[in-house]
Amino acid sequence: MSIESLEAALPGLVAQRLRDPRRIDWEVLFGRLGTRLPDDYIILAQSYPRLEIGQFLTVTAPVPGYEEGFVESVKMDLEGAEETSQKGMTGDYPVFPAPGGLLRWGSSIDGDEFHWRTQGHPDEWTVVVAGRNDDWSHHEGTLTSYLASLCSGTIPPYGLPPNFPGPDPALSVG
Repeated sequence: MSIESLEAALPGLVAQRLRDPRRIDWEVLFGRLGTRLPDDYIILAQSYPRLEIGQFLTVTAPVPGYEEGFVESVKMDLEGAEETSQKGMTGDYPVFPAPGGLLRWGSSIDGDEFHWRTQGHPDEWTVVVAGRNDDWSHHEGTLTSYLASLCSGTIPPYGLPPNFPGPDPALSVG
């Protein structure tokens, strides 16, 4: 799946797509993170500065010119995740940069966390959701395929509110 499938699942999203892609210095990010990120995420981050679905789920994205700060934020998040992992609270998943380790790409207002499982090539990374109640679920497919399936109702919102995202989720972009 692709960004187009997400746009099809979220009416109104296309109208908010930026006319000109954001100029993010991906090479700085990749170099500092030690990995490339999935192409669908790159396209999403370039097309929408910040995406919030249903006033609940936010997909984080770097800001052009502040790539270093984004990487520092990711590294701080990974340090916290490593501490959580040492307490046995990461659903038996390792933390990035370990093979197959979790790397967060989003969060919810309720404390749910959305991760990539960094196994294989970045375009093969799948999604792991850590629900606020220690509900863990793994979804085959990319970030955009997960969001498109979640928003179209083709997969249930495991660990999330049962009515999320609702029949016509509000979108916030910016």
